[in-house]
Amino acid sequence: MPPEHTVATALDNGNGQPVASDDGANEESRAARAYRALEEQIVTLRLLPGAAITENRLAALLEMGRTPIREAIQRLAWEGLVTIRPRLGILVADINPGDFGRVLDARHALELLLTGAAAHLASRAERDGLADCARAMRDAAARGDVEDFMRQDKTFDEIVAVAACNPFAARVVAPLQTHSRRFWFRYFGETDLNSAAWHHMELMQAVADGDVAAARGKADDLMHYLRRQAMTLASTGMPALGSSG
Repeated sequence: MPPEHTVATALDNGNGQPVASDDGANEESRAARAYRALEEQIVTLRLLPGAAITENRLAALLEMGRTPIREAIQRLAWEGLVTIRPRLGILVADINPGDFGRVLDARHALELLLTGAAAHLASRAERDGLADCARAMRDAAARGDVEDFMRQDKTFDEIVAVAACNPFAARVVAPLQTHSRRFWFRYFGETDLNSAAWHHMELMQAVADGDVAAARGKADDLMHYLRRQAMTLASTGMPALGSSG
């Protein structure tokens, strides 16, 4: 497990670059930055499934006050990534391999809805952002950098969420995307990076081109690719990862 000081380095702008100091930033932006950093740590298993954590520890690691940390933890709890238990503190959620397919069942139709809407409604800046993200994802895959790939995937999801102009669907699908990334990183990240990059890049290209039918088709292809992985994982009978009980 990487040293704990790496949590602070997860505070980035989506391109792996450090964000500016939070001097003068409002509480909402600090909470968003805390959430982004902690989400990445959970997805990439630096915060291990079943691990017990505290607000004080996280505040020290991120060099932030307890208020944004608390808000980030509440959001993570709502998304099912941590559990807050009286007297036991905060526990990182376990990973149950059988849940991957259930996550994708809930996610599938929403992805088609959002990517189709984004292809139709995205601004020029958002389409350019997707092209940049696709290049960055390709480069991450070429380097075998799974963590940077995860950041680009998160950036892709965020661009689509805004471009689709449907905040209701975006709020529902976001935690499902995070859980999917965590499953994928845990079980497939080091072995299937190029295939994952190819599926994502084709989808980003379709959205950037404004081709609604192609975007929905490529989103469907991506979901079926992930479903095949989930079926493979379920067939292995692997136990849950974690110890929260």
